Amino acid sequence: MAPWPLYAEQHLNAFELVADMGVAVPLKVDRKRDNFVEAANLERAVKCLMGEEGRKARERAAEMRDVCRNAVNKGGSSDAALQRLSEALHHGSVLPPTM
Repeated sequence: MAPWPLYAEQHLNAFELVADMGVAVPLKVDRKRDNFVEAANLERAVKCLMGEEGRKARERAAEMRDVCRNAVNKGGSSDAALQRLSEALHHGSVLPPTM
């Protein structure tokens, strides 16, 4: 993945995909020129995606996919948290006491 942020929080999201999560390669975007990307920068990003850096990003994305799937599967951490929330709502334990 080569994120091309256009507006709002997309620049932060792109940074996180590259630097924090390691699932993307950087794409130099010129914010002063309406988020313009020069052909040479796009070419560099595509070559990175096709090379070792891209292979590592794909591996990391596959690892994260598996972790996310496990979390939402039956018995996973997200599934369990949602079940606990549902039970708490059903029993009224998350509602403030009435006066």
